[in-house]
Amino acid sequence: MQFQTGKLIAVIALVVLTGLGVCRGAAAADDRETCKTATGDAAIEACTRAIASKKYKARRQRKTLSLLYTNRGVEYAKKKEFDKAIADHDKAIKLDAKDALAYNNRGNAYAAKGDYAKAIADYDMAVKLNGKFAEALYNRGIAKRAKGDWVAGDADIAEAKQLQPNIGASAN
Repeated sequence: MQFQTGKLIAVIALVVLTGLGVCRGAAAADDRETCKTATGDAAIEACTRAIASKKYKARRQRKTLSLLYTNRGVEYAKKKEFDKAIADHDKAIKLDAKDALAYNNRGNAYAAKGDYAKAIADYDMAVKLNGKFAEALYNRGIAKRAKGDWVAGDADIAEAKQLQPNIGASAN
């Protein structure tokens, strides 16, 4: 059986291009999961691709898009890129103003920059949105201590430990 070279190349090209489309679609679907589970640059890149995909622009997808921004913000904060982290948490909060995690994470970035007043305001909002958010209570306590308010800081830390007894164990 003889194949004409031109037809064979066309068939191969079609198979390759179709395969690449499938791979790109699978990669795009994986970006959301990678954004959630990976760390460092791999997570930042996956979050960025997922955000840029426009796949999560619909109103019903706002919480997912918010989570993508806050996950990327956490990774920026780990790299000490606090302004980028804060900008991403700002976007997450704009998309979902009831996301206590985004407020807590933005508070962490502000605290890392030494802006304890803004950090405490964010932790306050996180606790207002979720009164049983032990991490936000604990973080607020640490920020209050850093500002010199040991009594209020200790009270927040004690309340956090009531909710989650092992909180802060690795930090002490």
